[in-house]
Amino acid sequence: MATQRRRSLLTLIFICCAISSTSSDQVGTSYGDSEQIRSLCISDRFVMESYFTTSHTSLDDSEFRNFLLLQQCSSEHDPPSIVPATSLIQHRNVTGEGSHRNLLTSIKLLPLYSEFQLHELVILERLPLGVFADPFELQSLQQRRVFSDVSVFGDTNLELPSFRSNRSVVEIHVEVSPRDYENGEISLKLPLHARYQPLDDSGYSRVEFGEPDLFLCSSHEQRRCLVLSIGRSKTETTSVFWDIPAGIRSHTQYVSALTFAAAVLSAFSILVASVLSSKFESCKNSKQS
Repeated sequence: MATQRRRSLLTLIFICCAISSTSSDQVGTSYGDSEQIRSLCISDRFVMESYFTTSHTSLDDSEFRNFLLLQQCSSEHDPPSIVPATSLIQHRNVTGEGSHRNLLTSIKLLPLYSEFQLHELVILERLPLGVFADPFELQSLQQRRVFSDVSVFGDTNLELPSFRSNRSVVEIHVEVSPRDYENGEISLKLPLHARYQPLDDSGYSRVEFGEPDLFLCSSHEQRRCLVLSIGRSKTETTSVFWDIPAGIRSHTQYVSALTFAAAVLSAFSILVASVLSSKFESCKNSKQS
């Protein structure tokens, strides 16, 4: 009898653990300590602005999570529930051709509470190496009211090749209206551009996009943001890939030889043209005299 009770107790504990892990996966936070983050209190307009003004010169995922832990609101400012809405990535894909693509993301919002009055969805796209967003192009989208606010942080040098650049972050602010909650979905299109990639034997360089960080924020001067999702891991089911054309390493000798031959031929052509031009001028002058 005691053995059966022990087995029943162990079975009940196992079922409770399974339900708990499933519900935490649906909320979407991950990576250890970041699961404990419920809300953030940010003094700056942008979340990443606060990060880069606190002695951080480049983006590091672990340092960014530690930064978020330090920005947690005090317990008296915490809401009674973890989040006012559950955010799910419905669809995510890279579209377009060539070196200029669009990262499409559909975010599902399920309203649970309305008294918090958090009307701004903040999306942090931590871009991988080899990809950048043009700040001037994003500002144009903001002027057309596509985004309520947008900015690029990190490495904003658009001319650097991939192997000499650092990562950048695009922070997008989108106003959430009652109609968005009724529709249950917000769709975003982020224009991206590829940098010059290092040589590769396959002729392509693959970059991988993980899921973005999602916050629901107030529009007050002292911003309070509820955490919807932080730092989801890159997996085959959640990641998006972009195969960027790159030079083939085995072709470097042929390209170098052809480039050298073209340079020599061009220099010889210029030399011949200059000699013929000087002779033509001398003959013309002698005839005139």
